[in-house]
Amino acid sequence: MASILRTGKLLRYFAGFTRNVVVNSVRDCENTNLLQSSPCMCGQFQNGFASNAAATKAEVTLDRQIRRLDQDARRIGRISRRDLEEVLDEIRTHRTATSSQSLLVIRCCGNLVPEELPEVRTALVQEIWKTLNALNVPMDISHYNALLRVYLENEHQFAPTDFLAEIEAKGIEPNRVTYQRLIARYCQQGDIEGATRILEYMRGKSLPVNENVFNSLILGHSQANDMESAKGILGVMKQAGLEPSAETYTTLMCAFARHGDIEALQSTLAECESKEIILLDKDLLDIAYTLSVNGNGEHVDKVLTKLRISPGFNQDAVNIILRLVNKGHEDVALKLLRLMPRSTRVNGEPVDVGAFFIRQLVKANRPIEKILSICRTLQEEGLNPKALTIATEAGLTNGVMNNALPLLQEMKNLGLPIRQHYFWPLFCSVESNQVLEVVRRMQQEFSLNPNSETVRDYVIPNLKEKNWDRVVTVLRDAGVPNSTAVTSAVYAALTTHQISEAAKIMEQNRVFYMPLIFRQPLIIALAQTNDFASFIRCVRQMHEGLQLRAGRESTDEADQVASDVETPAPVERQTPDVVGNIVYDAAIYFRRERVPTLEKILQGLVKQGLSISSAKATALSELLGSEMTPKIAEQLGKLTSGELEPIPLPNSGKRALDTLSIEELERFIKNVEAKGDNANNIKRQLLSACFRSQNLEKTLQVIERLEQDTFQIPIGIYAQLVDLYTFHKRSSDALTQYNKLRTADANFKLDNFKTVRLVDLLLQEERMEEALQLLKENQKDVPLGEGEASFNYVSTLWRILNTIAESGNAERLKVVFDALVAGNYALPNNVLLGPLIKVHLSRDDIPKAIDAFEQICQQYKATPWKNELACRLIQKEDAANLQRLTDLSTSIHGEVNSLYDLVFSFVECGRVRQARKILETPGLRTRPQRISNACDRYKNEGMLQPLEGLIEATKDLGHIDRNKIYYTLLLSYDKADEAEKALGLWTKMQEEAVTPTDAFLLKLAELLKRKNVDVPFVVPESQQMKSRRKKPAKADTKIEANVEEAVQSTAETKVEPKAKSVPAVKPLSNVAGFRRAVQANDLDSAISFKDRIISGDRINVLDISRLIELLVRAERLTEATKYVDELLSEKQHPQPKIFKFYLNKIAATGDLEVMQRIGTQLNDEQKRLVSFDNRYCHAYIVAGKAEQFLKQLSTDIEAVKSTEEAGKLAEKFPRGGAVGILDKHPELIAQYETMAEKYAAHNQLGPMNVLWMHLISNGQEVASKQIWDKHLSSAPRLMFQRVLQTAREQQDEKLASTVISQLRGSKISEGAIGNAYSCLIDIQTTKGNTDKALEVLANAIKDVSLENINRTALLRLKQSVEEKSQKFPYTVPEKRTKADDSSSSSSSSDDDVTPKRPETSPTKPERA
Repeated sequence: MASILRTGKLLRYFAGFTRNVVVNSVRDCENTNLLQSSPCMCGQFQNGFASNAAATKAEVTLDRQIRRLDQDARRIGRISRRDLEEVLDEIRTHRTATSSQSLLVIRCCGNLVPEELPEVRTALVQEIWKTLNALNVPMDISHYNALLRVYLENEHQFAPTDFLAEIEAKGIEPNRVTYQRLIARYCQQGDIEGATRILEYMRGKSLPVNENVFNSLILGHSQANDMESAKGILGVMKQAGLEPSAETYTTLMCAFARHGDIEALQSTLAECESKEIILLDKDLLDIAYTLSVNGNGEHVDKVLTKLRISPGFNQDAVNIILRLVNKGHEDVALKLLRLMPRSTRVNGEPVDVGAFFIRQLVKANRPIEKILSICRTLQEEGLNPKALTIATEAGLTNGVMNNALPLLQEMKNLGLPIRQHYFWPLFCSVESNQVLEVVRRMQQEFSLNPNSETVRDYVIPNLKEKNWDRVVTVLRDAGVPNSTAVTSAVYAALTTHQISEAAKIMEQNRVFYMPLIFRQPLIIALAQTNDFASFIRCVRQMHEGLQLRAGRESTDEADQVASDVETPAPVERQTPDVVGNIVYDAAIYFRRERVPTLEKILQGLVKQGLSISSAKATALSELLGSEMTPKIAEQLGKLTSGELEPIPLPNSGKRALDTLSIEELERFIKNVEAKGDNANNIKRQLLSACFRSQNLEKTLQVIERLEQDTFQIPIGIYAQLVDLYTFHKRSSDALTQYNKLRTADANFKLDNFKTVRLVDLLLQEERMEEALQLLKENQKDVPLGEGEASFNYVSTLWRILNTIAESGNAERLKVVFDALVAGNYALPNNVLLGPLIKVHLSRDDIPKAIDAFEQICQQYKATPWKNELACRLIQKEDAANLQRLTDLSTSIHGEVNSLYDLVFSFVECGRVRQARKILETPGLRTRPQRISNACDRYKNEGMLQPLEGLIEATKDLGHIDRNKIYYTLLLSYDKADEAEKALGLWTKMQEEAVTPTDAFLLKLAELLKRKNVDVPFVVPESQQMKSRRKKPAKADTKIEANVEEAVQSTAETKVEPKAKSVPAVKPLSNVAGFRRAVQANDLDSAISFKDRIISGDRINVLDISRLIELLVRAERLTEATKYVDELLSEKQHPQPKIFKFYLNKIAATGDLEVMQRIGTQLNDEQKRLVSFDNRYCHAYIVAGKAEQFLKQLSTDIEAVKSTEEAGKLAEKFPRGGAVGILDKHPELIAQYETMAEKYAAHNQLGPMNVLWMHLISNGQEVASKQIWDKHLSSAPRLMFQRVLQTAREQQDEKLASTVISQLRGSKISEGAIGNAYSCLIDIQTTKGNTDKALEVLANAIKDVSLENINRTALLRLKQSVEEKSQKFPYTVPEKRTKADDSSSSSSSSDDDVTPKRPETSPTKPERA
């Protein structure tokens, strides 16, 4: 009867506003918001971050992650918790997010994360909500509605009235979706009365309802165990003009499933079939899930037979399976898995299924026996032969050694292979003192020796040992081979940029270092340290390791001497060119400082006597192009000459013959001959040494003496003598010696290198005929192979041709070039073909240059001097030849590349309109890298005009990202101190609707400030950053003012162009560069500038603080610690907020050594300011040394000798940290209590107060009461807000009552007791128990005045009472001011903020 009445009452609510009914179903309006609506939400997220020095990168990163969330939700209906956490980290790192981004992130914390438990998802969304509020991200009612939906999906316990009050308190107007979801919340609790109140309110505001409301009411009646009313809702819907949909029937059947009414469920299914209401597979799966989790899993099969297995079934099934596993119903989940259609491979075999199921079993911590049983089932049924391997992988990924190793052992027992990488997650998750234990167990239990990759990437980084000798030693002791231990330690040292330490280890341990692995970290370490000496030492050891591996003994080298035939060119080393590869990689890496870096590296290599291959030298020269300098060319020549010998290493043993000097060899020969032994081998080495020294006089003396001694001198020696004469520019002597050789042997031929060097000398002396004759006589039958020619050889050829080209003699050049090619001396390429074009351009003979270019393109498929030739044609407006040139280029390089080359040529010549026409070509593919490279080249070469032209040429071309061009041009203006032009650039961007990046605005603002120009825009910095810069150090202010005056005066005195260079600016350039780099988030540049700052210049604390913050965010804690130490050594410290942030990170790593060192440099006030003691305690907890920390606290209090000392010690007691110890280590409660007793003996009750809170919050009422009676009952101040917070969150009225019972009769203030009563009143009100709440209030006012009861709690209670048409018997007091509230003694500051006086310390008596 009551059910019918209630149904009739509901009908009255609906009848009054059926005209406002929204007919669309939940499928059309809610579920489709994220998953099925056609417009992609990603488009809203193009401007994710508005303020950060690296905003462009930040926006791209966050947008990309948001886009992935959206796409995953659309594609598979679920996302991972990891993806959400990454987005949250990104938002926290850059401290901002847009309203749209935050909305999607909130929405994703519900059923879209099925692999996580509902409480985990709720905690995640609350963390996100808290973060967004802290960052002041603008949020509207849509955000609150999204949060409501997540709470509903996660079945989170919350009070709708509280939620509504929070919205209204923020001045946000709820909409109909808000009220619909609040109704859903009441119905989740089975509170039909609460839902009815919301419905009445909606009717009063004429707000429409839709099917969601009716579905919620079905759920509500079900939860209230009133199934008759639940079924009656269908009739109410029809009377209200709504036809029940599949969604409504699904909700009703889930209600039947919840109550185990299988007959009603089946009859409803039949009714749907008869009415042709189609239930989707997703609906049936929801019913099956509800059956399972409510203990009716045996009836699931009756529902599963109705499944259609339509497209998309697998994704719906996966989501339900994940949720079933979380609830412990893996048997039903297995049934669903068997129903999932399996796709097939190309060979017809079915694809393995169930990997997600196995991983979720492990993640949900299901019993090992159950996991193994299901794995066996999947393997036996052929669903997934790798089930056990997948389970093991999941266990290892979770990183719990005790769970992972049994699974690994099972794999081993089954004969499955155990791989190295299985153990990697364990190394990352176990404590540092357990790492070596895992290494030993790998070897002992699994017969697996850790390889280099395991040791260098996972073992050493997680050992956290800073002494590299110690690292090598402990690895050896753990059974790691010496070579593996050494190479891994070197690699780890390099990756942490400790290049000098790496060199030291390498020199102490001669082993083979794999070049491919070590090249990159070695170069990066050099970039970070600029330690070229250590870099060269490392390269030398890598070279020696390669020699060691190749087994090259010095005696073998001594046997490889010139034979009786001519040696063709200098002999290259036969081992891989490790040195050349490293140099080449360094040249690529140091793109901006390539020339000075290469000069230092090459000079160091020459000093070491190392060599590189000619092929690599040639590649280097091509890479350098116009950057090639005479010094680099000279050094490359030496390195490829084959004449250098590595200098002896310390303790390298017996020297090889080829390392001895001429004098040493001569003495050696005398000693050997004195003993009557054969010294011929040594004499050959003596000749080689003479030629290496290039000492002509000494060489001739030695040859003459050996001829007198009847020593058989090989013919190759005389050929080398020809080359030596050439070197000393004695062409006549060279030709005489050459003719002697030809006379002795008519078939004798000089090698190519010696020939072209002599030809070069003859041409310099204008002896053309003799040069051509020499080329003809020594030409080779076999063409020169690509890569065979040395760098010196090709350089000599180019020098010959270039010298003739510069003279303008085209005929002579053609003759020489043809002779070189015909004689197989040269392999034509762009370098050697260039002079054939240059010779015509030097005479401005364009037609012949084009003809020569065409011939070269057709004959050699090369395009030498193309850009220079194009620019000449553009300047002469020779369209016909320009088209001809482009056609030729297209035939070789393709159309797109050729057109982009033409664009850059037009831009360089100032012909923007023509360049633009090309870029507008329909179908022309975008080449962003070509544009980026061109921008960098123009900037590096100081070419402003082409950059400005490129801006114009790309105007309104949407397919080209112009931000790069604008920013590069701004950098060029900045370099040229062109502030007005730079500001005009910003204005131009507005005209062209180009949004400037934050990096652009920051750089422009810096330039304008430097030039004393007003900044007309908001600089994208946080308010904190602005406040940091408001008060710069006085010294810096004076220096900057003087510099700005100097710059200003120089700018005004425009006498000569040279006046632009202001000497006064130079001392500040590094400081300004540092600040600019910090603003742009360019850490490496900032550190580089800082290291170059001279002692007279200073960087203020605010700037250093910003650098420390950036380093911490980049997880570069070692470098951040370095700068913190520098500040502390100068009696300064980082800005408090950044200092806290840094200390949090250090504490989170458990680095006690750093925390201890910092603690010794801070005074008590500084420690209080940054809550140091709490963070220090946290570091101990993370390091697994909580017990040790408690012992230290006990020792400290035991050493106290006076009440004053005890008071100071209590001020520093880490209450928040102590809470963490008790929560995470309940086994230490007894030890903690002993320590707290010692504090209490000195009347310091803070530690005991923390213990009381822990015990009472965890239900240990008896133990908490004992502490209360013994220590706290007479205390004037107490901490208990954390307990009340726990009671509110858990709706635990018993806990609140316990607190009240212990507080009553104590000496604490009425305001504190009133807070406890307010908590209990709130709990009863939220539960709908208004009568009990009124009873609590009546008891409360016996102990405290009504003014001491929380006003909000009274208002909530009053509203609830009046909603029941009852009268609230009290008058709610007026709102109190802050001054009035200050009397409360209930403190919640038990985490971070430490009061100057301990909260529980007795107050001093007032003096009369």
